[in-house]
Amino acid sequence: MAEQHTDSQAMTCHWHPAVPTGLSCSQCRRPICTDCLVQAPVGIRCRECGRPVPMPTFDVRPANYAKALVAAAVIGVLGVILWLTLMFFTGTRFIAFLVTPVVVGYAAGEIISRVVNLKRSKGLMYIAGGTVVLSSLVAMILTGGLVLNLWGILALILGVLIAIARVRL
Repeated sequence: MAEQHTDSQAMTCHWHPAVPTGLSCSQCRRPICTDCLVQAPVGIRCRECGRPVPMPTFDVRPANYAKALVAAAVIGVLGVILWLTLMFFTGTRFIAFLVTPVVVGYAAGEIISRVVNLKRSKGLMYIAGGTVVLSSLVAMILTGGLVLNLWGILALILGVLIAIARVRL
């Protein structure tokens, strides 16, 4: 918090020498006027001490989005291959409807999070959730059309929720 000085000597602002003040920064103890106050999470600071710095977890750069998109494409292709493999070995679409979206959701959330160094953003949430939806849609189209049942829809929703849980804000 900003400290008030009750000394008999008049202090002037560090940046505005003509402005008398009774306040000082709580970190560096420089005298500051009301124009130089910055609201920080830990109280009132001067311009230099209260400079906002983005948290590294939420500082997602375009290169991180590019890495996430490449990882999403790989996961999507592997999800389609998993879907087709399950259909081939089980002979039914029902197991593929239930298992594949959940597995792809977990893989998308975990791998995208690791690829971008555990960063979080809404864009990464959209990428992870979109990976699950697109891989399921492509697999359904390749296996005979867009036929959804209630369990398939619930598994798809669960897969999306699992995917975005790892990269959510």
